[in-house]
Amino acid sequence: MSDHSSHRQFDGTLVTVPFGGENVERTARNEYRMLLDERDSEDVLVITGAPTSADAFREAVGEELPGAATPYVTSSVVHATDVLNQTDDRVILSDALRRELLYRFLADYEWETESLQRASAQPSFIEDVDAVMGTISWQTVRPDETPELRDITAALDGFHAWLAEHGHMERGQLISEALDVLTGDARDEVVDFDAVLAVEFEEFFPLDRAYLDALAGDCDLVCVAEENASVRRTWVETGPVTSYVTFSESRRGASGTPSTRPAATAAYFADETVPEDPEAGSVSVLAADSSDEQLAEIANEIEALVAQSDWRYNDIAVATKQSGSAVTDAIEAFEGAGIPTESTTVTGFGDDPAIRELLAAVQYFADDEDDGPEHGPELDTDRLARVSEAESLEDAIHWWATDSGLKERIAKRAAPLDARAQFGNVRRAFRIAEFLEGTEFVDATWESYREMLERAHEYAPQQNQTSATELDGGVRVDHLQAIKNESFRAVFLVNLVDSEYPGDPFLTRLFPGERVASMPDYPGVTELNEADVDATFPTTSTASGRPFAQYHAEHARRRLAVGAGAAEERLYCCLYEYEDTALEEQAQASRFLTAAYADLPWVTEADEPHITSEHAAEQYLLSRVDDALAEVRRATSQDVTVSLDEVEAELGEIQDLLDQSGARGEELRKALRARVEFATGEVRR
Repeated sequence: MSDHSSHRQFDGTLVTVPFGGENVERTARNEYRMLLDERDSEDVLVITGAPTSADAFREAVGEELPGAATPYVTSSVVHATDVLNQTDDRVILSDALRRELLYRFLADYEWETESLQRASAQPSFIEDVDAVMGTISWQTVRPDETPELRDITAALDGFHAWLAEHGHMERGQLISEALDVLTGDARDEVVDFDAVLAVEFEEFFPLDRAYLDALAGDCDLVCVAEENASVRRTWVETGPVTSYVTFSESRRGASGTPSTRPAATAAYFADETVPEDPEAGSVSVLAADSSDEQLAEIANEIEALVAQSDWRYNDIAVATKQSGSAVTDAIEAFEGAGIPTESTTVTGFGDDPAIRELLAAVQYFADDEDDGPEHGPELDTDRLARVSEAESLEDAIHWWATDSGLKERIAKRAAPLDARAQFGNVRRAFRIAEFLEGTEFVDATWESYREMLERAHEYAPQQNQTSATELDGGVRVDHLQAIKNESFRAVFLVNLVDSEYPGDPFLTRLFPGERVASMPDYPGVTELNEADVDATFPTTSTASGRPFAQYHAEHARRRLAVGAGAAEERLYCCLYEYEDTALEEQAQASRFLTAAYADLPWVTEADEPHITSEHAAEQYLLSRVDDALAEVRRATSQDVTVSLDEVEAELGEIQDLLDQSGARGEELRKALRARVEFATGEVRR
């Protein structure tokens, strides 16, 4: 939907910087210092393109301030929320409550177009239509050519009207509603600064640019745009942001050659230049047999890093291409290996034991059965009987959680970081009960509460939060866009295989790919020609002649650039050799990684990892037994000889090791025995 009619003139300065986080930070600090020459820090607003990078820029420009002073840094979404909290009585729905209400609104919705009537019977329909609605809402675009998109927009308008009747709004309305305030009489009540520094300007959507224009008003305005770095905006608009704006003054910002190998690799992914070897830092290729083993090897490498005295878990990030299940799979693998994690993309609501326990109690009341639910934790029926005497749902669930000692048990059984996340999830469940009590949308019944909790539980992995969460202490696991402009000592980029980078262009499951590619008014980049691709990307790393496929391939490469740019000292490019399919198809390494391996002499294969985590030691132990048994079986079936002495010696060493390991060794001995019995056919799974 690249439409140059959204061209905007700014009275201010545009500073463009070559790709690279060091250039961006250096320029942001310089511009901030110049704005401070004539004013105090509270009079300068710094606004970022995404909520997730506000902390990173707060730290960067904060270096210009003396002592304990902190700079005034926010993002457009968070600023819009503050404006509306001061001027609007409507309640802003959380993402989970919004999805629940949309689900109820669309349950009996009469679609106009035949294809949406048919599609609405599919189980994933509401999730799919929700994704398109979300983009339309955040962009305030008005599709006018495709009948199905007009149909979806009409449903969205109806949903917004229904929310407004009950005094609510969704987060996708924040910027457009706050823009109305800034262009009205109440502007002076909410604007309390006289200079604005906008960073990540390359990611500002048309609506963000309109918001910035209204926000800045007569203030001094400086915008910093990084070249060849936009990933959010180029999903919906082609070309550099400079094609859509005119500034009264423009200049180039600070530029330096990359000072580390990860930064040089990021620059190579972004614009295909081969910089000089900076000789500081490292870039390693970590290859495993399967995607599960890839995550196990990453866990092992993380443990090796934090075993060093000056490394902590929060020095490390693991980045996937997509949000959703790719992030949750990684989180589960690391938590299974005893590694604490944190994420701004996934709430963890889905696999939280505290939520499962609370859900079991709610299911008991909703089913109104004497014997309680068939699965889930054991429940104290006397306590449940007392809960049913409470006057309100909210009071009942609060009392049950307190009386059953849920919080104390969370604190005892979970590591501090996990406990904090679980308390957050329980608070979220309380807020859903509070919402039910206070809204006329939905009856405050146990059945409604159960439905809402179950849906929040089911959709937790898909939840894309639109604000940054305040968590620290664990390994950060997120999709690439969420770590843009942040920095970590080590970054692991996962699944660097061709089926993922570039993978196939994908916009929605609602319509066939070919149809979406030709929709002129789809809220995303669709109708494309070669000039659009050339204007947006300086790289040419794909053989496809179709501009649509080419655009999305280069976009995937740029995402790698953004991920690599977050690594300060160590960058790990991780991949696997076989797909998780019955045919065990071989996975091709990503064409971008293959090119980097050929062009950049410092990209090297990782050393054979030492076994550092207990989990890795167990896996190694069990795999040795499997290998030994496989050798013996092969010898029987293929008439080849195997040195049983070697097998016996290896198993003997394992037994000695277990003897020295006390109770833990005894547990492993049982696991080994089970492995042998299973392999020899004595037991069946």
